[in-house]
Amino acid sequence: MIVSHRHKLIFIKTLKTAGTSVELALSKHCGPDDVITPIFPAVEGNSYRNFRGWFNPLRGARSKPDFVKNCEELAKRKRFYNHIPARFARARMPRPIWDNYLKVCVERNPWDKTLSHFHMFQNAAWHRHYTPNLTLDAYLEKGIFCHNAPFYCDVDGTVIVDRILRYDRLSQELSALFAELDIPFDRLPNAKGGIRQDRRSYQEVFNAGQKSKVEEVFQAEINLLKWDF
Repeated sequence: MIVSHRHKLIFIKTLKTAGTSVELALSKHCGPDDVITPIFPAVEGNSYRNFRGWFNPLRGARSKPDFVKNCEELAKRKRFYNHIPARFARARMPRPIWDNYLKVCVERNPWDKTLSHFHMFQNAAWHRHYTPNLTLDAYLEKGIFCHNAPFYCDVDGTVIVDRILRYDRLSQELSALFAELDIPFDRLPNAKGGIRQDRRSYQEVFNAGQKSKVEEVFQAEINLLKWDF
């Protein structure tokens, strides 16, 4: 996550959407008072700062699990962190900042995102779900899916960020965003590009049953952003 007071921008980091690469590109243009959260696993160039602090654990807590989560993170002064949902970030910063800054995230076609998530399970030894020789069917059976809507929606499913950039045209949309903010943009760093070794597209990989499974699991996100296979 990044909060750039210099550019009046809040970047909410979603899963499997080149979020680390976007953070690295943005962080080069952040000031000393801006918020940059640590990245796991550590990545060279991640100059994190200003992410710790106190906050009211009651603010924005819509349920007992939310309150418990807030209390656990408050005890560690973990005010902001890498993949913090937008609704928690909103509750932990002054409301005028949230209301007046441009809030941006990235989302990805569910089939493409699912395939990338599967490769992370299969190949990323640092990941808690690392399973060498995992098959795609076994991954789908695990039921641990890469849902991003909770990062940019509130508990009622309403989008609470201002702009959702599309992963499939990220360079163009990010270039336009940087131009809008008067930030130079060359190209996006490839922060974690070595994880995926099979470069086939999801259309080549998924069979009919696997395609239908992903469609069922991600129906809400498909409806929200009009994705298709």
